[in-house]
Amino acid sequence: MEVYIEPIRFAFLFFPLIAFLLTLPFLIIQYHKYGGIPIWRSAIFYTFILYLISAFFLVIMPLPTREDVLLMPDKIPQLIPFHFILDIMNNISFDSIISFFKSPVIYTLLFNLALTLPFGIYLRYYFEKRWYQVLLWTFGLSLFFEITQLTGIYGIYPKAYRLFDVDDLIINTLGGMIGYFITPVFQLFLPSRKQIDEKSYEKGKNVSIYRRLTAFLIDGFFVSLIFIIITIFFGSRVDIKLLFITVLVFYCFLFVLLTNGYTIGKYMVRIRLSSSKHPSLLFIAFHQLLLYGFILPSPIYISQLLSINSSGILEKSRILLIIFNVFMFIYFMIQFCLSLFIKGKKFWYEKLTRTNNISTIADNISFDKSI
Repeated sequence: MEVYIEPIRFAFLFFPLIAFLLTLPFLIIQYHKYGGIPIWRSAIFYTFILYLISAFFLVIMPLPTREDVLLMPDKIPQLIPFHFILDIMNNISFDSIISFFKSPVIYTLLFNLALTLPFGIYLRYYFEKRWYQVLLWTFGLSLFFEITQLTGIYGIYPKAYRLFDVDDLIINTLGGMIGYFITPVFQLFLPSRKQIDEKSYEKGKNVSIYRRLTAFLIDGFFVSLIFIIITIFFGSRVDIKLLFITVLVFYCFLFVLLTNGYTIGKYMVRIRLSSSKHPSLLFIAFHQLLLYGFILPSPIYISQLLSINSSGILEKSRILLIIFNVFMFIYFMIQFCLSLFIKGKKFWYEKLTRTNNISTIADNISFDKSI
């Protein structure tokens, strides 16, 4: 039993890293398609990823050393279909149920069935695949596992340290099909894919702080990317600080005004900056000026002001500016923290400029069967 528990334990340790790497792409896809992410969809996505990681580690672990693999006899692939039936007939005692199930042949067979059974459930329940699609997808997953073993994890090892067995392909595929046929039992207690999609769409009509934060991270990536590209070609000819300010002004001010409230990040998560005041573009520009010109750079301003030596009126002005920037940034952070728990919480600069991030999810959204 320890041979199965150890890979699963390792999968749980490895899972946070994989989840972290996949979270932003997952958020972007979901927000762009539906505008919202119910907890149930997140639970399905992350448990599915955890399952795949666990299944992969169960196939490749325990990992031997390269030296041990070199000393192993060559693993000759087993290419005779249904050879496991002959193994059962020749090597298993039928004297008792206990001795039957304790046989290595039987519990290996049961393990291979159980390995892909959840895969069949996920494919039918969430992805709404038909039986022949589950058959092909499960066979493909099993083939991936077997090729991984046959190639010594794609060349990491000098030769295969586990046996390629055509019976594993058959049994794994059967496991996926069993998962497909027992899925209706789980569907009695779980929400349907259509219900999950409808819930996502309902949430998508409102713009959450997490959706806005996702857009902000995407925009930060593109600002950095544009800055790096320009720096590579023109960095030696211009001042770096001036170049960064120019990129920021173009992306956060001119680009937003030209697209009537969009940035690349906002477009990808289906939101748009809008103002109820007229002319709206003027107040959108004022919003961007407050956020990117004063609030977010406040720590930089504070650092610069603290490094200045002055006296008299200039010293008093410097202290007042420091206090003002500290207060403005702390107040912004307090509002940000509150918005994580209070839906629809507006920041002070949004109230001042009468601006709001509105959802652009269409009323006639069509649901598909992808993640």
